[in-house]
Amino acid sequence: MKKSFGILVILILLYACDNKPYQLEFTYPQGKHKALVLSYDDGTIQDIDLVKLFDKHNLIGTFNLNSGYLDKTIGWPLQNGDTIFQRYVPKDSLNIIYKNHEIAVHGELHKNFLDISDEDILKEIDSDIKVIRNATNKDIRSMAYPFGNTTPHIAQLISKTGLINGRTIADTHQYGFPENYFMWHPTCHDSRVMEHLDSYLKLNNKELSLLYVWGHSWEFDDENRWKNMIVFCEAIAMAEDIWFVSHGELTEYLLSTNKVKIEGNKIYNPEENPTVWITLSDGPKKINPGETLILSDYE
Repeated sequence: MKKSFGILVILILLYACDNKPYQLEFTYPQGKHKALVLSYDDGTIQDIDLVKLFDKHNLIGTFNLNSGYLDKTIGWPLQNGDTIFQRYVPKDSLNIIYKNHEIAVHGELHKNFLDISDEDILKEIDSDIKVIRNATNKDIRSMAYPFGNTTPHIAQLISKTGLINGRTIADTHQYGFPENYFMWHPTCHDSRVMEHLDSYLKLNNKELSLLYVWGHSWEFDDENRWKNMIVFCEAIAMAEDIWFVSHGELTEYLLSTNKVKIEGNKIYNPEENPTVWITLSDGPKKINPGETLILSDYE
């Protein structure tokens, strides 16, 4: 189910002309091995307070929006027969509200993908991407499935839309990575994030890992849950060994490690790649786009 080293932390023996072996390990930026993704759905007005909390602690969020509800107040029926009314953020303020964060898609009208046709699924996503891209002038790379529902077939459909990942709500309570980035199961809902705070802060292995937290900002209308989120953000922000990153940037980074070319004692990072990081015997090294690193230079 989960990748261990595989693509993510790659241990390779490279041989120079003198047949001396080199160990190469991809890391996150600055040689870090831990990462945090915070992914929040729907785009309700409560996102504004959550963004302020993240900004205060230099944390990065991925906010998955339903573009068909922007600027509106929508009533959602509850199982007990009540109706909850949700107010959504204004379309013309997306770049202001989410200035330091990733904006992603969540289906134009939050339809259950298990109940609609392939054509309607693609319409939900393509329309969402178009509206949000036009409103923000930003590339859209990530998504969260409405209601968390997907299948391998739906994931394959989504992979044709130009997105690079898709998140479910099937919590793993683990710190690994999915085999399929379009069926990305998170670590936990934020209501259980305190169960993982200490263990992740103490984690000290050399494999790449990920604490992936998801939720809805409107759930923080519960005062106790909001207080717990404040405590979590304050504590995790103090960690100097964690990369705070959006889902899109993380996915792009992981995909880029597959494109790095290794020949003999030379490592080439293609120009279209972002900067990648490796660890050598003398510490972390970054390889810029278009750069070739010769390992013998670091003997």
